[in-house]
Amino acid sequence: MSIELYASLKEMYDSFLKEQNELEEKINENDNQYYNRIELLDSRIKTLGFILNFINSNNLLHKDCSENVEDFKALKNKSTFDKEDIRKRRQILDIQEKERQRIARDLHDTSLQNLAHLIHKVELSSLYMDEDIIKARLELESVNKNLKSIIQEIRNTIFDLRPMIFDDLGLKASFERLFSKMKKTSGLDIQYKIEEIGCENSLVLMNIFRIVEECMNNAMKHSKGSKIIFSLKHEEDNCLISVKDNGVGFDYNYVFSEKEGHFGMRILSERVDLLSGVINIDSNPGMGTTVYVVIPLSF
Repeated sequence: MSIELYASLKEMYDSFLKEQNELEEKINENDNQYYNRIELLDSRIKTLGFILNFINSNNLLHKDCSENVEDFKALKNKSTFDKEDIRKRRQILDIQEKERQRIARDLHDTSLQNLAHLIHKVELSSLYMDEDIIKARLELESVNKNLKSIIQEIRNTIFDLRPMIFDDLGLKASFERLFSKMKKTSGLDIQYKIEEIGCENSLVLMNIFRIVEECMNNAMKHSKGSKIIFSLKHEEDNCLISVKDNGVGFDYNYVFSEKEGHFGMRILSERVDLLSGVINIDSNPGMGTTVYVVIPLSF
Protein backbone atom coordinates (compact mmCIF):
# COMPACT_ATOMS: atom_id res chain seq x y z
CA MET A 1 0.00 0.00 0.00
CA SER A 2 1.29 3.44 -0.90
CA ILE A 3 2.28 5.86 1.84
CA GLU A 4 0.08 8.54 0.21
CA LEU A 5 -3.06 6.40 0.55
CA TYR A 6 -2.23 5.51 4.14
CA ALA A 7 -1.69 9.21 4.95
CA SER A 8 -5.06 10.09 3.41
CA LEU A 9 -6.81 7.47 5.53
CA LYS A 10 -5.03 8.71 8.64
CA GLU A 11 -6.02 12.29 7.84
CA MET A 12 -9.68 11.28 7.46
CA TYR A 13 -9.51 9.39 10.77
CA ASP A 14 -8.05 12.40 12.62
CA SER A 15 -10.62 14.72 11.03
CA PHE A 16 -13.57 12.57 12.09
CA LEU A 17 -12.14 12.19 15.60
CA LYS A 18 -11.70 15.96 15.96
CA GLU A 19 -15.26 16.64 14.75
CA GLN A 20 -16.65 14.06 17.18
CA ASN A 21 -14.83 15.69 20.12
CA GLU A 22 -16.17 19.10 19.15
CA LEU A 23 -19.74 17.79 18.92
CA GLU A 24 -19.48 16.05 22.29
CA GLU A 25 -18.69 19.41 23.87
CA LYS A 26 -22.08 20.63 22.58
CA ILE A 27 -23.98 17.56 23.74
CA ASN A 28 -25.89 19.54 26.34
CA GLU A 29 -27.69 21.50 23.64
CA ASN A 30 -31.28 20.40 23.01
CA ASP A 31 -30.85 19.11 19.48
CA ASN A 32 -30.98 15.47 18.41
CA GLN A 33 -28.83 16.19 15.38
CA TYR A 34 -25.76 16.01 17.65
CA TYR A 35 -26.59 12.45 18.67
CA ASN A 36 -27.19 11.35 15.09
CA ARG A 37 -23.99 12.96 13.83
CA ILE A 38 -21.88 11.56 16.70
CA GLU A 39 -23.24 8.07 16.05
CA LEU A 40 -22.35 8.35 12.35
CA LEU A 41 -18.86 9.66 13.13
CA ASP A 42 -18.29 6.91 15.68
CA SER A 43 -19.08 4.28 13.03
CA ARG A 44 -16.65 5.88 10.56
CA ILE A 45 -13.91 6.22 13.19
CA LYS A 46 -14.18 2.53 14.10
CA THR A 47 -14.09 1.45 10.46
CA LEU A 48 -11.04 3.57 9.63
CA GLY A 49 -9.35 2.57 12.88
CA PHE A 50 -9.78 -1.11 11.98
CA ILE A 51 -8.29 -0.51 8.51
CA LEU A 52 -5.30 1.44 9.86
CA ASN A 53 -4.60 -1.14 12.57
CA PHE A 54 -4.81 -3.93 10.02
CA ILE A 55 -2.31 -2.17 7.72
CA ASN A 56 0.13 -1.64 10.60
CA SER A 57 -0.20 -5.11 12.11
CA ASN A 58 0.31 -6.85 8.73
CA ASN A 59 3.16 -4.59 7.54
CA LEU A 60 1.28 -3.69 4.37
CA LEU A 61 2.43 -0.09 4.27
CA HIS A 62 5.74 -0.71 2.55
CA LYS A 63 4.58 -3.53 0.28
CA ASP A 64 3.78 -3.20 -3.39
CA CYS A 65 0.23 -4.51 -3.83
CA SER A 66 1.03 -5.87 -7.29
CA GLU A 67 3.74 -8.08 -5.78
CA ASN A 68 1.60 -9.47 -2.99
CA VAL A 69 -1.36 -11.04 -4.74
CA GLU A 70 -1.04 -14.18 -2.62
CA ASP A 71 -1.30 -12.12 0.58
CA PHE A 72 -4.60 -10.69 -0.54
CA LYS A 73 -5.89 -14.11 -1.63
CA ALA A 74 -5.07 -15.42 1.83
CA LEU A 75 -6.79 -12.42 3.38
CA LYS A 76 -9.92 -13.04 1.28
CA ASN A 77 -10.00 -16.69 2.31
CA LYS A 78 -9.56 -15.75 5.96
CA SER A 79 -12.41 -13.27 5.71
CA THR A 80 -14.71 -15.96 4.34
CA PHE A 81 -13.58 -18.47 6.95
CA ASP A 82 -14.22 -16.04 9.83
CA LYS A 83 -17.58 -14.74 8.57
CA GLU A 84 -19.52 -16.15 11.53
CA ASP A 85 -17.02 -14.71 13.98
CA ILE A 86 -17.27 -11.30 12.29
CA ARG A 87 -21.06 -11.45 12.47
CA LYS A 88 -20.97 -12.12 16.21
CA ARG A 89 -18.47 -9.32 16.79
CA ARG A 90 -20.78 -6.94 14.94
CA GLN A 91 -23.67 -8.12 17.08
CA ILE A 92 -21.69 -7.19 20.19
CA LEU A 93 -20.86 -3.75 18.79
CA ASP A 94 -24.48 -3.22 17.76
CA ILE A 95 -25.75 -4.04 21.25
CA GLN A 96 -23.13 -1.79 22.87
CA GLU A 97 -23.89 1.16 20.60
CA LYS A 98 -27.64 0.90 21.12
CA GLU A 99 -27.13 0.75 24.89
CA ARG A 100 -24.90 3.85 24.79
CA GLN A 101 -27.40 5.69 22.61
CA ARG A 102 -30.26 4.78 24.95
CA ILE A 103 -28.35 5.91 28.05
CA ALA A 104 -27.30 9.19 26.40
CA ARG A 105 -30.89 9.97 25.44
CA ASP A 106 -32.20 9.02 28.88
CA LEU A 107 -29.71 11.32 30.58
CA HIS A 108 -30.38 14.13 28.12
CA ASP A 109 -34.17 13.89 28.29
CA THR A 110 -34.45 13.48 32.07
CA SER A 111 -31.61 14.35 34.43
CA LEU A 112 -29.86 16.93 32.24
CA GLN A 113 -33.05 18.79 31.35
CA ASN A 114 -34.20 18.78 34.98
CA LEU A 115 -30.84 20.11 36.20
CA ALA A 116 -30.98 22.92 33.66
CA HIS A 117 -34.47 23.78 34.94
CA LEU A 118 -33.22 23.81 38.55
CA ILE A 119 -30.48 26.29 37.65
CA HIS A 120 -33.17 28.74 36.55
CA LYS A 121 -35.13 28.16 39.76
CA VAL A 122 -32.04 28.83 41.89
CA GLU A 123 -31.41 32.04 39.96
CA LEU A 124 -35.04 33.02 40.50
CA SER A 125 -34.73 32.32 44.21
CA SER A 126 -31.73 34.66 44.45
CA LEU A 127 -33.83 37.42 42.88
CA TYR A 128 -36.62 36.86 45.41
CA MET A 129 -34.16 36.86 48.32
CA ASP A 130 -34.11 40.65 48.74
CA GLU A 131 -37.79 41.21 47.90
CA ASP A 132 -39.73 38.31 49.39
CA ILE A 133 -37.84 35.92 51.68
CA ILE A 134 -40.85 33.58 52.04
CA LYS A 135 -41.23 33.22 48.28
CA ALA A 136 -37.49 32.60 47.97
CA ARG A 137 -37.69 29.91 50.65
CA LEU A 138 -40.57 28.18 48.86
CA GLU A 139 -38.62 28.16 45.62
CA LEU A 140 -35.60 26.64 47.36
CA GLU A 141 -37.78 23.96 48.97
CA SER A 142 -39.05 23.10 45.49
CA VAL A 143 -35.44 22.93 44.24
CA ASN A 144 -34.55 20.57 47.11
CA LYS A 145 -37.46 18.26 46.26
CA ASN A 146 -36.57 18.20 42.58
CA LEU A 147 -32.91 17.49 43.35
CA LYS A 148 -33.90 14.39 45.31
CA SER A 149 -35.94 13.26 42.32
CA ILE A 150 -32.97 13.78 39.98
CA ILE A 151 -30.69 11.83 42.31
CA GLN A 152 -33.15 8.93 42.11
CA GLU A 153 -33.19 9.18 38.31
CA ILE A 154 -29.39 8.97 38.23
CA ARG A 155 -29.47 5.99 40.61
CA ASN A 156 -31.91 4.25 38.26
CA THR A 157 -29.54 4.93 35.36
CA ILE A 158 -26.64 3.47 37.34
CA PHE A 159 -28.77 0.42 38.11
CA ASP A 160 -29.47 0.02 34.39
CA LEU A 161 -25.73 0.17 33.67
CA ARG A 162 -24.65 -2.26 36.38
CA PRO A 163 -26.82 -3.12 39.40
CA MET A 164 -24.57 -2.74 42.46
CA ILE A 165 -26.68 -5.34 44.23
CA PHE A 166 -25.61 -7.85 41.55
CA ASP A 167 -21.99 -7.81 42.79
CA ASP A 168 -23.00 -7.75 46.46
CA LEU A 169 -25.90 -10.20 46.71
CA GLY A 170 -26.08 -11.97 43.35
CA LEU A 171 -28.51 -12.61 40.52
CA LYS A 172 -31.62 -13.52 42.51
CA ALA A 173 -31.52 -10.36 44.62
CA SER A 174 -30.99 -8.29 41.45
CA PHE A 175 -34.13 -9.79 39.90
CA GLU A 176 -36.15 -9.12 43.04
CA ARG A 177 -35.03 -5.48 43.01
CA LEU A 178 -35.81 -5.19 39.29
CA PHE A 179 -39.32 -6.64 39.64
CA SER A 180 -40.07 -4.46 42.66
CA LYS A 181 -39.12 -1.38 40.63
CA MET A 182 -41.19 -2.55 37.63
CA LYS A 183 -44.25 -3.18 39.79
CA LYS A 184 -44.13 0.38 41.11
CA THR A 185 -43.67 2.01 37.71
CA SER A 186 -46.09 -0.15 35.69
CA GLY A 187 -48.74 -1.24 38.18
CA LEU A 188 -48.69 -4.73 36.64
CA ASP A 189 -49.11 -7.96 38.60
CA ILE A 190 -45.63 -9.50 38.31
CA GLN A 191 -45.33 -13.03 39.66
CA TYR A 192 -41.99 -14.79 39.74
CA LYS A 193 -40.20 -17.94 40.82
CA ILE A 194 -36.41 -17.78 40.88
CA GLU A 195 -33.96 -20.59 41.53
CA GLU A 196 -30.32 -20.04 42.35
CA ILE A 197 -28.16 -20.41 39.24
CA GLY A 198 -25.00 -22.42 39.80
CA CYS A 199 -22.60 -20.48 37.63
CA GLU A 200 -19.43 -18.63 38.63
CA ASN A 201 -19.08 -16.71 35.35
CA SER A 202 -20.34 -13.22 36.19
CA LEU A 203 -20.40 -12.24 32.50
CA VAL A 204 -22.89 -15.04 31.70
CA LEU A 205 -25.00 -14.18 34.77
CA MET A 206 -25.04 -10.49 33.89
CA ASN A 207 -26.20 -11.26 30.36
CA ILE A 208 -28.92 -13.53 31.73
CA PHE A 209 -30.07 -10.54 33.76
CA ARG A 210 -30.07 -8.35 30.62
CA ILE A 211 -32.05 -10.94 28.66
CA VAL A 212 -34.72 -11.12 31.34
CA GLU A 213 -34.76 -7.33 31.66
CA GLU A 214 -35.35 -6.98 27.90
CA CYS A 215 -38.14 -9.59 27.98
CA MET A 216 -39.85 -7.83 30.88
CA ASN A 217 -39.53 -4.40 29.26
CA ASN A 218 -41.02 -5.73 26.02
CA ALA A 219 -43.96 -7.22 27.94
CA MET A 220 -44.59 -3.99 29.86
CA LYS A 221 -44.36 -1.73 26.81
CA HIS A 222 -46.14 -3.78 24.16
CA SER A 223 -48.34 -6.51 25.67
CA LYS A 224 -51.07 -4.22 27.08
CA GLY A 225 -51.73 -6.99 29.60
CA SER A 226 -52.21 -6.94 33.36
CA LYS A 227 -49.98 -9.82 34.46
CA ILE A 228 -46.46 -11.14 33.81
CA ILE A 229 -45.29 -14.52 35.08
CA PHE A 230 -41.53 -15.11 35.24
CA SER A 231 -39.64 -18.31 35.91
CA LEU A 232 -35.89 -18.98 36.22
CA LYS A 233 -34.62 -22.54 36.66
CA HIS A 234 -31.31 -24.40 36.65
CA GLU A 235 -31.56 -27.82 35.00
CA GLU A 236 -28.73 -30.02 33.67
CA ASP A 237 -26.17 -27.23 33.32
CA ASN A 238 -28.71 -24.98 31.58
CA CYS A 239 -30.49 -21.83 32.66
CA LEU A 240 -34.18 -22.01 31.69
CA ILE A 241 -36.03 -18.69 31.38
CA SER A 242 -39.74 -18.22 30.85
CA VAL A 243 -41.57 -14.88 30.59
CA LYS A 244 -45.33 -15.05 30.00
CA ASP A 245 -47.89 -12.24 29.73
CA ASN A 246 -51.67 -12.16 29.27
CA GLY A 247 -51.56 -9.34 26.75
CA VAL A 248 -52.74 -8.83 23.19
CA GLY A 249 -50.04 -10.99 21.59
CA PHE A 250 -48.82 -10.47 18.04
CA ASP A 251 -48.32 -12.09 14.66
CA TYR A 252 -44.79 -13.51 14.92
CA ASN A 253 -44.11 -13.61 11.18
CA TYR A 254 -45.30 -10.03 10.69
CA VAL A 255 -43.28 -8.58 13.57
CA PHE A 256 -40.09 -10.37 12.54
CA SER A 257 -40.40 -9.64 8.84
CA GLU A 258 -37.59 -7.57 7.33
CA LYS A 259 -39.88 -4.56 6.88
CA GLU A 260 -41.40 -4.57 10.35
CA GLY A 261 -38.38 -5.85 12.34
CA HIS A 262 -38.69 -5.21 16.08
CA PHE A 263 -35.41 -3.80 17.41
CA GLY A 264 -35.98 -4.95 21.01
CA MET A 265 -36.65 -8.52 19.92
CA ARG A 266 -33.70 -8.46 17.54
CA ILE A 267 -31.28 -7.34 20.26
CA LEU A 268 -32.74 -9.98 22.57
CA SER A 269 -32.17 -12.72 19.97
CA GLU A 270 -28.62 -11.50 19.30
CA ARG A 271 -27.76 -11.53 23.00
CA VAL A 272 -29.07 -15.08 23.36
CA ASP A 273 -27.12 -16.15 20.27
CA LEU A 274 -23.89 -14.68 21.67
CA LEU A 275 -24.32 -16.91 24.74
CA SER A 276 -24.82 -19.96 22.45
CA GLY A 277 -28.38 -20.19 23.71
CA VAL A 278 -31.72 -20.75 22.00
CA ILE A 279 -34.90 -18.69 22.12
CA ASN A 280 -38.49 -19.55 21.24
CA ILE A 281 -41.33 -17.01 21.13
CA ASP A 282 -44.89 -18.32 21.30
CA SER A 283 -47.43 -15.63 20.47
CA ASN A 284 -50.70 -15.13 18.59
CA PRO A 285 -53.02 -12.12 18.41
CA GLY A 286 -55.29 -12.06 21.47
CA MET A 287 -53.50 -15.00 23.12
CA GLY A 288 -50.64 -13.31 24.97
CA THR A 289 -46.94 -14.03 24.56
CA THR A 290 -44.51 -16.49 26.14
CA VAL A 291 -40.76 -16.23 25.65
CA TYR A 292 -38.65 -19.33 26.36
CA VAL A 293 -34.85 -19.07 26.58
CA VAL A 294 -32.25 -21.73 27.28
CA ILE A 295 -28.69 -20.63 28.14
CA PRO A 296 -25.90 -23.23 28.59
CA LEU A 297 -23.90 -22.66 31.79
CA SER A 298 -20.96 -24.99 31.15
CA PHE A 299 -18.41 -24.36 28.41
